[in-house]
Amino acid sequence: MTQGRVLATLIPKLLIGFLTSVALSAAAVAQPKRVLMLHSFGPDFGDEYAEDLRAELDGELEGDVEIYESWLVSARFSSSDEDAPFASYLSALFADHPLDLIISIGAPAASFVQRYRQPLFAATPVLLTDVDVRGVSAARLTENDAAVPLTIDFTALVDSILRILPNTDSLYVVIGNSPTEKQRIQEIGESLRPVSNRLKVIWLNGLPFDDLLKRVASLPPHSAILFALVSPDVVGVPKDEDAALAALHAVANAPMFNYLDTYFGKGVVGGPMINGKDFVHRAAGAAVRILHGERPSDIKVSPVRFTSPEFDWRELKRWNIQQSDLPPGSAVRFRQLDAWEQYRTEIAAVAAFILVQTILIVSLLYERRRRKHAEIESHQRLSELARMNRLSAVGELSASIAHELLQPLTGILANTETAEIVAGSAKPDLAELREILVDIRRDEDRASEVIRRLRRLLAKAPIESQEFDLNEVVREVLELLSGQATARQATLHAVLTPQAPRVRGDRIQLQQVILNLVMNGLEAMSGANSPERRIVGRTELFD
Repeated sequence: MTQGRVLATLIPKLLIGFLTSVALSAAAVAQPKRVLMLHSFGPDFGDEYAEDLRAELDGELEGDVEIYESWLVSARFSSSDEDAPFASYLSALFADHPLDLIISIGAPAASFVQRYRQPLFAATPVLLTDVDVRGVSAARLTENDAAVPLTIDFTALVDSILRILPNTDSLYVVIGNSPTEKQRIQEIGESLRPVSNRLKVIWLNGLPFDDLLKRVASLPPHSAILFALVSPDVVGVPKDEDAALAALHAVANAPMFNYLDTYFGKGVVGGPMINGKDFVHRAAGAAVRILHGERPSDIKVSPVRFTSPEFDWRELKRWNIQQSDLPPGSAVRFRQLDAWEQYRTEIAAVAAFILVQTILIVSLLYERRRRKHAEIESHQRLSELARMNRLSAVGELSASIAHELLQPLTGILANTETAEIVAGSAKPDLAELREILVDIRRDEDRASEVIRRLRRLLAKAPIESQEFDLNEVVREVLELLSGQATARQATLHAVLTPQAPRVRGDRIQLQQVILNLVMNGLEAMSGANSPERRIVGRTELFD
């Protein structure tokens, strides 16, 4: 009995302990946070920051989050009759999966949540994002609501447009015609009222997309375009908003502007804009704080405002906007570097290489010119030296030359006297006179030949390469030096090849060489005891 009572007492306790441990284990396995992101339009339009917001939430919560998304398609219709069925759909969808947070993106989604939260998600925290600060002020926020509002200063945007394009007198607003956009038209119109005296505002809502393209392609001068929004209800609009913007940019004949940096780099000029990263960071921070248990009404997030102006360099170039006209502190993005900016180091290296090559080539050309001048001067000096040698040789040969000239001149004189005697006789012998004249001509030719050779030898002429008969040169030198050889009791003989050996060179220099050789030979033999002193000039052809 005692043992039975102990077991009866112990079993309930063990069962209670087991159930408690199971409950604690189940609690230890924390359920992921469920977040519903409610968009105002379809997945391809609006909600520009949703993807970044999802990524930051997932990173902050380390993956311990389930994000559901739904799109308030009824925002595109003129009536709100579809909102009630959509609310019933959400209620049924999450009846067994209670949400930890609802994040509305855009004014239509925020308005829908505010109208239907009590019957649907009365206890679920709500974070309103991408809503103008005036819309947040007008909303009746509860202790379970928080907001990350935007402040869009259209006056500052217009001031920026007029600063860089001071002649602008018309602003064409590209926007759709859905109920939400009509409400935005009213908001933008009120914001632009202070600048209505400086700028005429024309609304391009209600046009089919093809007509919209034709309109922006033929705007009058001094116009600007404000791309506010093109919702998917516009007839003929591309399914993707970026594609719609690209089509507008391709045909627009006026610069386009926007107030969200999500469009920056896609065809808008730029200016003061809402920083998407700042917005996402603030929205994600507020969402994480709510999911960690903080009361939404205690979370106060300052409105996201315009940042310092940024401009697209490509659009500045397209519309001939000078960077000096940009507001102070502006940043210029997407600059396309020119060849010098991209390849400055390479261009500088190539230029330096070309410069060095040029200097080297110029120096080589200069050195070549100097060398050529030096060669010419050297040749001139060699020629002058050769001429001086010839003059010196002629000085040494003066007696021989005089002897060479004296013989024909003596013959001419003797023949002339004989001719006078014959001519003075009673019956002059004409045949004898004829012979005397022949002798005179022969002696004159001989004297002329001596003078011709001497003049050729003494000529001051540049070096000239030409073809001549080597036998003739040897013969001339030996005949010129025959008198000098006789004076030194020597004989000169020429043994010349029967064929005329044609050589190419400078005739005078070769003549000088042969003359020097013969003179040296005569000089060498002057002290010899040999009774026979002979110099032979020989030419011969070899195969």
